[in-house]
Amino acid sequence: MQPKQLTGKPTHEVVNAIRALDLDSVKARLMDPDLGEGWTQEYADSIEEAYKTYLTMLVKYQEHAEDIMLAKDVDEFWHTHILQTMKYMDDCERVFGCYLHHNPHVGKVTQQALEKRVALADKTRRLYEAEYAQPELAWSGRTIQEAQAAFSSAAVQAGNAAFSSAAVRAENAAFSSAAVRAENAAFSSAAVRAENAAFSSAAVRAENAAFSSAAIRRQTTG
Repeated sequence: MQPKQLTGKPTHEVVNAIRALDLDSVKARLMDPDLGEGWTQEYADSIEEAYKTYLTMLVKYQEHAEDIMLAKDVDEFWHTHILQTMKYMDDCERVFGCYLHHNPHVGKVTQQALEKRVALADKTRRLYEAEYAQPELAWSGRTIQEAQAAFSSAAVQAGNAAFSSAAVRAENAAFSSAAVRAENAAFSSAAVRAENAAFSSAAVRAENAAFSSAAIRRQTTG
């Protein structure tokens, strides 16, 4: 059975066209606090880059295109691009020579669907690792290092909130060694939870992937 093909154009030609896409109107909508998501310019730029990377991966790995997962905010960027219907159709025709379909999950999210999602997230991670030195940045627009920086102050605040009662008890107990250990344990647990939450937004993980994918109709090369 012949594998599905997104485009019959040469890969390098399609990739160059993807890089040249003008997506300022998409970002403007997403940065709008009322009509969009209220994203900052910096964040919108990072997601634009991740979106272009996703499209590039679809072209480079056409036989796996329907299995490649995208990060939730990258999917939101795609949705917003699609809603600008005339622009999206023109962009698809110019870049791919055909329409790139979006395939959202419909129906109940079953255990089987969740298991498949985990498997596809692992496959996606391996494909991105084969192409990019910083797969998290390429996939979601954020690196783990950026997530660490973002989490640092939040982790301290979470830690302070978590151990505040322990700290009071420690003070009242003349700061016994046991109380100090309890305080540190309370802080470290909260910090780890905060760190894990921050990391999850940058890592290629199933829970951070959108419940949608590309849908590729068979294309002929003539």
